[in-house]
Amino acid sequence: MTQTLSQLEHNGAFIERHIGPSPEQQAMMLDAMGAPSLEALIGTIVPADIQLPGPPAVGEAATEQQALAELKAIASQNLRYKSWIGMGYSAVITPPVILRNMLENLGWYTAYTPYQPEVSQGRLEALLNFQQVTLDLTGMDIASASLLDEATAAAEAMAMARRVSKLKNANKFFIADDIHPQTLDVVRTRAETFGFEMIIDRAEKAQDHDDLFGVLLQQVGTTGEAHDYSALIATLKARKVGQRRSRFHVAGPAGSTRQAGCRYCLWLRATLWRADGLRRSSRRLLRQPR
Repeated sequence: MTQTLSQLEHNGAFIERHIGPSPEQQAMMLDAMGAPSLEALIGTIVPADIQLPGPPAVGEAATEQQALAELKAIASQNLRYKSWIGMGYSAVITPPVILRNMLENLGWYTAYTPYQPEVSQGRLEALLNFQQVTLDLTGMDIASASLLDEATAAAEAMAMARRVSKLKNANKFFIADDIHPQTLDVVRTRAETFGFEMIIDRAEKAQDHDDLFGVLLQQVGTTGEAHDYSALIATLKARKVGQRRSRFHVAGPAGSTRQAGCRYCLWLRATLWRADGLRRSSRRLLRQPR
């Protein structure tokens, strides 16, 4: 029997594979529930005010090739511009071997492991590598990586600072005015939930407050300015104020964060630069002479 190309595509096979019960089986289940049809059953379950008057106008079903072509046509209308928004976003150099074998290798970061069903083996390995990079570049004793973003990590650091603060009556948290706005929004929301009072001002103004349980500083501000907070942190540390410094893909030499006396630090991601790029970043960060 001769069949057309469209018939050979079996467009209806998808529905048969993913909707198990046959029409006869559906009729038996509806009869057992006393419903004349699927539409009537849904009408008695779903509230009328959220029901659609009719099926959504999504058009005819498309093949995978047709859907990809349509999406490509839509994406081709995007205009690519160079962004100068700051806020920590910048161009980086990703070695081709990492790009090819990790970022473009779906099997590396999507395959699930039997002992950790929520994190794939590749992502779990990436977190462990990230922790080690953080230890090497900051000189901290312990690092803990997760799939949280920088803003959430800052909010968690604030909560931890309050729990471990030796100033039991302190309820104010100081935030430098040049942290990323997305970080500020998340920290503000968490502070309102806990009932913390937030003070947002220039970093050096933190010394003017005596009842702080923590201070959030950003080593590289949202406009790209690199800060040396060593003296400020030393002053705050003498007053037993918890400090945490937000480091956003600025790779300083091992011990830079530790030497500053920072108690906690948080990273959004590690940036992979060449060796000369690391040296230039380190000199700029710590203002070291050549």
